[in-house]
Amino acid sequence: MDKRSFLRSAGAMLAAAALPLPARASQAPTRLLAGWRSGVALPGPATGEPGDYVGVVEIDWANARILLRAAVPVASRGHGLVGLPGGQGYLAQAYRHGHWLMRVDADGHVAQTRSLPEERGRVSGGHLALMADGQHVCTSEIEPQTSEGWISIRRIDTLAKVAEWPTRGRDPHQLLSDPKGRLLIANGGIRYAPDGRKGKVDDMASSLVQIDPASGTLLGQWQVRDPRLSLRHLAWNETPQGETLLGIAMQGEHDDPAQRKAAPVLAVWNGQEIRIPTASPIGEGYTGDIMAGPGGGFILSAQLSGRALLWHPGDAARMQLIGEFHRAGALTGPDAEGGFMIAGEKGPARWHLRDKAQMLAWPIPLSPDNHWALLDA
Repeated sequence: MDKRSFLRSAGAMLAAAALPLPARASQAPTRLLAGWRSGVALPGPATGEPGDYVGVVEIDWANARILLRAAVPVASRGHGLVGLPGGQGYLAQAYRHGHWLMRVDADGHVAQTRSLPEERGRVSGGHLALMADGQHVCTSEIEPQTSEGWISIRRIDTLAKVAEWPTRGRDPHQLLSDPKGRLLIANGGIRYAPDGRKGKVDDMASSLVQIDPASGTLLGQWQVRDPRLSLRHLAWNETPQGETLLGIAMQGEHDDPAQRKAAPVLAVWNGQEIRIPTASPIGEGYTGDIMAGPGGGFILSAQLSGRALLWHPGDAARMQLIGEFHRAGALTGPDAEGGFMIAGEKGPARWHLRDKAQMLAWPIPLSPDNHWALLDA
């Protein structure tokens, strides 16, 4: 990581800086749900042997300190994470083609687990989303023989499945609810072998779908023009003019390495149509995560190029560079003071429109997964 390169301001950021921000306050530690792989024993307060974990990471930016507050060992890489209302714990799901799903209670103990293959022979799509009723969660799942996508509606308390619907596509990734309770799902469109190895991409068919979770009815389906762009991760935001936008992080799957590296990484859906607002190649065809940014825009982590990027609707044809650091990955924010967090292989960074960028080192060598979830203090 390079502090001098982290805070790279541009016109879009300056425009965003004029927007209202949370009032300044004493900077409280940031608590995050995270997944990580450690090659050494955990240092505490959470302890454990080398391996894969999900748990709570506390970052005290004011005192430059990171604590692994709680850690649950898992059988494989963790990916999907969501905190439960009222501080009642969290849900975690295995990375794509993994097998496990779990609920962890407020004390950090595993309260429920499910083995996805034991239910219907399916494997994890890596993502989950709470439903508006506060009683159910949706999980993305894959039929390993065909890569066809499914969503399961489950009770939060028991993780028992109460309904399931096809996603009308292969390789489902992130899913989110809209304000009316409808589900938006990114079908990555890639066919995988049953063991999770990527297959041929000649017949890719990536799409964004909208589904009624009560009936499974398909309400809409959208695709970008380039069939070798895989739609993967989603984030909502609202522009200052009141327009609701869904940002979609993409991954290029072109045969030609140069074409793949030049592929755009962001699509935007406005509820009616999907478009690619900028052809900028700065993301080098690969993103790990996306979150809402200032001014109705989106922040993306371009993992392979080691860049954090900002797209702003007021300067839609451009993709701005926030900063450069090794394997920029998980994103979350804004926190109570308006800061945005970005995970890297060597440590986390915090970017704020008014304050200096901050970067810290992990307390031990670890590899964070590319999704975080911000917890209430």
